[in-house]
Amino acid sequence: MDVRLPHPPPDPARIAKLALDAAVLVHQSGGDTARTTATLDRAARALGAGRVDAIVSSLSLGVTVSVDGRQETALRRAPHMGVNFRVLSGVSRAVNALEAGRVGANGFATLLDDLESYPHYYPAWLVAVFVGFACGAFAALFHGDLMAVAVTSVGAALGMRVRQLLAQRHFKPFVFAPAAAFVATLVVGLLKSLTGTPEAALAASVLFLIPGVPLINGAADLLSGSYLNALVRLTMGAVFVVGLALGMSVALRIVA
Repeated sequence: MDVRLPHPPPDPARIAKLALDAAVLVHQSGGDTARTTATLDRAARALGAGRVDAIVSSLSLGVTVSVDGRQETALRRAPHMGVNFRVLSGVSRAVNALEAGRVGANGFATLLDDLESYPHYYPAWLVAVFVGFACGAFAALFHGDLMAVAVTSVGAALGMRVRQLLAQRHFKPFVFAPAAAFVATLVVGLLKSLTGTPEAALAASVLFLIPGVPLINGAADLLSGSYLNALVRLTMGAVFVVGLALGMSVALRIVA
């Protein structure tokens, strides 16, 4: 006679931990509040939670899961760490696989560990070089000549490198944003005699400081009713814009 042992009931503590692990990856990789909350809710329910209550703020995440009358509450600090679309899509695929039953709790945990342990970013110097090329391409779109593209690429790469070095030393955006804008504008201003279209070079050299993701996520949070998180993201975007304007103004007074 084949006697099957009943499956053990889901552990709410483990459900809360895994759901928070997934949500923290999304939050720290540039996901907006709605996406982070949805990831937390979907992962917890797919793992067996009957009820999920989630809180997502700009610096921390919390969740309470209920399973057959048992409850577990967990809280995690989760400061923003930039933008990583590979992690965002990876977490989305992992949650889809969990909901479809292609992986269990252990497999889901392994997928999250792989995403967390994989190097998130390219080398800083390489990022600075390609950011310079990207700003040079914008100079071309602004009808800059070949030298304007070259000058913009050099200035933006140096400005980006300054931003990286100051950020690594834990300086805040209101410090590294004006400093990076100052360096990029100063370099382009000093080399403006090499190009016949210096306006295009100056305008494109600081585009790497435009806070696209914070502004987009802030607008998304505002439209979805997450007003506090929207205010934080939009304020962060405003700090970058004001710092950019300040750095450019000081540099232009020197090279004009």
